[in-house]
Amino acid sequence: MGSNPSKHTKPKRSLSAPQISIRANGHVPVRRAATGINSLGIEPNDSSLLTKKSDEAPYIEFPEEEYRDGRLGITTQEKIRKILGSLDDEKLFNDTDFPADTAALFFSDKDSSMITWKRPKDLVEEWQSPQLISDGATRDDIKQGILGDCWFLSACAAVSQRECFMKKIVPSDQSLSGEGYKGSLNFRFWRFGQWEDVYIDDLLPTADGKLIYGKCTDPCEFWVAFVEKAYAKLHGSYEAIEGGQTMDALVDLTGGLAERHIIQNKDPQLYRIIERARSSGAFITCSRKGDWRFSNKADPNGLVSGHAYTITAVRKIKHQRGEEKMVRIRNPWGDNNEWKGSWSDNDINWNLVNEDIKQEIGLQSKDDGEFWMSYRDFCKQFQEVTICLTGPDFEDDEEVESAGHVEVVKGDWIAGKSAGGSRNNLFDFASNPQFVLTLHEPDNFNPLKDDPDSEGMCSVVIALMQEHRRSKRNVKVKSLQIGFVLYKTDNPNRRLDTRHFRYHHDCGRSGVYINYREVSQRFQLEPGHYVIIPSTYISNETACFMLRVFGEKKFTLKGLPPLPDAVIQNNNNS
Repeated sequence: MGSNPSKHTKPKRSLSAPQISIRANGHVPVRRAATGINSLGIEPNDSSLLTKKSDEAPYIEFPEEEYRDGRLGITTQEKIRKILGSLDDEKLFNDTDFPADTAALFFSDKDSSMITWKRPKDLVEEWQSPQLISDGATRDDIKQGILGDCWFLSACAAVSQRECFMKKIVPSDQSLSGEGYKGSLNFRFWRFGQWEDVYIDDLLPTADGKLIYGKCTDPCEFWVAFVEKAYAKLHGSYEAIEGGQTMDALVDLTGGLAERHIIQNKDPQLYRIIERARSSGAFITCSRKGDWRFSNKADPNGLVSGHAYTITAVRKIKHQRGEEKMVRIRNPWGDNNEWKGSWSDNDINWNLVNEDIKQEIGLQSKDDGEFWMSYRDFCKQFQEVTICLTGPDFEDDEEVESAGHVEVVKGDWIAGKSAGGSRNNLFDFASNPQFVLTLHEPDNFNPLKDDPDSEGMCSVVIALMQEHRRSKRNVKVKSLQIGFVLYKTDNPNRRLDTRHFRYHHDCGRSGVYINYREVSQRFQLEPGHYVIIPSTYISNETACFMLRVFGEKKFTLKGLPPLPDAVIQNNNNS
């Protein structure tokens, strides 16, 4: 059921807290309480605190290396112009950086003899004309193929609802045939603080004349297949994007700031967060537990385990017996694998709803992968929600109810100088970079919608990203266990020292140290000054990081001067 369509490495964890078992699809089950952290926030190095590891593992393990230049998949516009300018009139572009061969498909040793690479002009009928985008990109376009990248396609479905972002990702005026056609395409992705151009040729993997990976529902439209290919190029191969974090895909597609919420019971606060996120123009996805490698069919209730979905609407619907909190969800498979329970397609509950309301929400019965379900059932069936916040600094020119405010700073952990590691050693921890967050005024408060406890508070999301851009095919950048801690301060111009950490509680943290690309957390804070301290778990690990903060009202974020070398040397000698 959908709205009226607009057109036809297994993560390594610190020993400081219980582990979080990672499913092979990259989704994280419910976080356990960090009982390994004492009342002052000191992380004891005690292996007895470990919980049993999951038997499931990532599909493939890539070797790791230190960050180099992060330019895998990135070709300069000047180089592309020279290549295209040198082509004869009848010759088409072939991407030598991502050639149409087995290596582009697989990292592991697999047989590709049945796969043929074809261009769109050879995949449509003679009388048809292939189009990159036909009548605008929508979520209804997307159909997943045999590649296990629902995490990426569900993010694409979410982002496709905002034309300004699609124009950013898919530049206009790119032809797949006719005058000016050279077989070259250009896409853009956000990479560690900036938008990067990715150029590819228009050869696509097929079997028996049909696309085998992501595609559009319209056989003459190809934007889904090519955005997927360009994203695969950034990672070295198609197989490299099997299994992943939806929040990473949302960030790469928007430059937004993503936060993950674990669903626990029928959480009214989470519903308010989702509702508010939708009204502010955020992108939202959800997922179910399970191993995506075995997620090739739906459960009896119509939902797929180990699968990522897109939340396309949130609505309180009035009916004859009262009011129901509802969520509209889309399966990237785009077929009849839909929810079969209460409030599903043609369910008797819809007889209780006024026809005007049905028309207003665009209710219709279609085997398009989209369906409504009650929030009550949603909390029972799904385990995780990912919200990607966007604001004026994320290059969005559309008007939304509340754009919010964003601040971004970059920094370094330098071994022997500013890479102090976790709070297991407070002297070393004090050498980590410190940033002052000043919240000037509380958020707007709506007594009809907002939690009473949030009155007079500031809701902020803090995210810490480590450098992750690859430099070579099939080799990942070494991922460190990262996290951050938040302390209240009365002096926004002075670094916090060891004494402060010893005698004051923190007022928030990102959770256990984990080797994710980015960790984030939402906080409800009083107006005032706070110090954010990002760190790796192990000290003396050199790396670059980016700290981002999102809030509804304007705030300031600035770095504090590093510890003098003399102080660091004295600590090392003590």
